[in-house]
Amino acid sequence: MRTLFASLRNTLDARKKYLHEAKREITYNNLRTLRNAVLLTLLFLTLFLLVTPLMIPQWTPSPAHIALWPASAAVLVVVTLYARRPSPDSRTVTLLCVLFEIVLLGLIVLIDTIGSAGAPASFLPLLTIILPMLFIFPFTISFGLVSLFLIIFIILVVAYKPSSIGQYDIFGAVVSLVFSLGADHLATSMRVREHEARMRYQLLSTRDSLSSLYNKQACHEAVERYLNACNPAVKCAFAVIDLDDFKIVNDTAGHLAGDMVLQRMGDLLQEVFRATDIIGRFGGDEFVVLAKEVSSRAVMEEKCRGIREQLRRMSDETNIHVSCSLGVILVNGCFADYDSLFQQADSALYAAKKQGKNRHVIRAYVRS
Repeated sequence: MRTLFASLRNTLDARKKYLHEAKREITYNNLRTLRNAVLLTLLFLTLFLLVTPLMIPQWTPSPAHIALWPASAAVLVVVTLYARRPSPDSRTVTLLCVLFEIVLLGLIVLIDTIGSAGAPASFLPLLTIILPMLFIFPFTISFGLVSLFLIIFIILVVAYKPSSIGQYDIFGAVVSLVFSLGADHLATSMRVREHEARMRYQLLSTRDSLSSLYNKQACHEAVERYLNACNPAVKCAFAVIDLDDFKIVNDTAGHLAGDMVLQRMGDLLQEVFRATDIIGRFGGDEFVVLAKEVSSRAVMEEKCRGIREQLRRMSDETNIHVSCSLGVILVNGCFADYDSLFQQADSALYAAKKQGKNRHVIRAYVRS
């Protein structure tokens, strides 16, 4: 029993994390699922109203049967119109999904109770199992709605159905809720595992395997996104960093030692700069950093000296001589494009190398 509760608690925690991390994806999935669900409801209801009288000649539709068609059609119109928006709001989509569930559950409860007082419930038990798996909601919304309408269903069964039929309906409702909990647990676990696998793949596709920093392509894209978001008033410091004579390290100490140096360099840059800054390995022994909202020469002077000092200490600890040169460009509230920024930082790096390596050169950005 303890294991079961622990599993359910882990599922709820994973569900919360998934709902937060995949909010945009879930919004689009719920909207698409809602439209398909309403269409299928209308199709199924139309077939049911046409075919049932042929199979059961004495059967006549109840007012709830008739009301379900225009109610579903109205929901479809609203959903279709809203789906044309380029960026649907998650709260609005959730509200539309909940509205559909309320309409469907409410009318099905009436159909299976007042509308068929002399027959066992046909639709609600199936709906109880299907609905919680249909949309991706917090647990309280999914099962809060279903539980509420099951209580209403039981009350109406007791009021309108003979006990010989009602007891089976109530038993079926309770069993369907239990099955629904199990089915939802399995569906949520599958969705969470799929999401986690997708996130791991995305991480691998954007990260350098050796240093754990952004790879070249991902770093390029991240820098351009920041520039596009801030233009025409960009404020940042952009640095290109190159390890001095790194080939000698590989040739004399071996490639394993070289890999260790690159890993330590990646760790060092993540210590010196903030988690919100963009840090990437641009290839080989070259790294780039974009420090957001930083345009102070004094701040970057301190960071550059700190990086060089840390590398000196690492050289003393490992007996592997490691130093670096840095070219830094400061952008202070003007328009900046990626190519110009990189070229100017690379030029500053070249100047640092020309001065004797283990240097840093800081320049102001010049608009091209």
